[in-house]
Amino acid sequence: MDEEGGVKDMKIVVVGPGAIGCAVAASVAQEDTEVFILGRERHKEYFKKNPVVYKSYTGDFSSKVEAITVDDLKNGNVKPDALFITLKANPTLAFVKDLEDALSKDTHIVSLQNGFTAQDLFDKTKFENVYPCVIGFNVLLENDGVAVQTTDGDIIVGKLTADMSPEKGKDVPEFIVNALSKIAPTSISDNIVSDVWMKVMINCTINPICAIGNFALGEIASDVSGLTLALWTWKELIHVVDALELKLNPFQGRLYPEMLYNYDIISFGIARTVVTRMTRENKDAIVSTLQDIRNNKTTEIDYLNGKVVELGKEYNVKMPINELLIETIKKLEKGELKPSKGLIKKLYNQIVLS
Repeated sequence: MDEEGGVKDMKIVVVGPGAIGCAVAASVAQEDTEVFILGRERHKEYFKKNPVVYKSYTGDFSSKVEAITVDDLKNGNVKPDALFITLKANPTLAFVKDLEDALSKDTHIVSLQNGFTAQDLFDKTKFENVYPCVIGFNVLLENDGVAVQTTDGDIIVGKLTADMSPEKGKDVPEFIVNALSKIAPTSISDNIVSDVWMKVMINCTINPICAIGNFALGEIASDVSGLTLALWTWKELIHVVDALELKLNPFQGRLYPEMLYNYDIISFGIARTVVTRMTRENKDAIVSTLQDIRNNKTTEIDYLNGKVVELGKEYNVKMPINELLIETIKKLEKGELKPSKGLIKKLYNQIVLS
């Protein structure tokens, strides 16, 4: 590491050449850091000929980086100081466990992912330095190797610890903060578990509803059945948070958990206004769960609503709305149902009449 705590003398492997992965690689490589993108053989050929590009709100970054494969890591061809993981949640735990013999237990694992992926890595692998990130902006993959920022926002990072001490959680190496700051404004959380929970709750609420209703993000506030289901989903999530005795930080400093807690017509109106404002900037976006369904891929529902339902059962919190959403998403994955506004209305009526 250089004297100012930069990232110049570090080796960073970015796992996954998707949107966030390309944004990380292109930005961090500006510091003359040794940055590698971990992908498949075809990515090695592509990045031999092409730079990785990130078109951000602060400017365009273009960098030449080397692509490597898992075999390169296992063979010791690259010994990284840190893995910046940008994979979907589903394969991550198995992927990281497969690298345990090849990497030191002190390797820094930075998770830029949805759900409780980082917690799984901390609990179930040998790696002791695990850092969850909350990403408050959206990035799309325009073409192979080219990422484009589509909304404004920042990054929150913290370190997981066995006793969940807020003070120990602030112990994030400067090179990680500096690397992330090249992508977007970055801060260290005094309670990263709280921040992760808020992002998970947003994803658990918006993603399945938009996917089931075949909505673009901005449509959720205008569909009464969809919005009502979303707010009922949020209420169940809050009950789990209460059972865990967690104190939640506001998301992006603006969204407080009580803003979406619906208990009468006035709170419904407030929540509708909040959701409208939250989604306005990126109203035409298609959430990842709906993208997966359209592309016949497995969604991350088990790592979002599924994980919270598991916790709910442990604490005797009933979560019928979340369970129904999980069941419906799995039917959509199998092609047994088709996403539509009519399906959202059907679920709403099913719950009201049950």
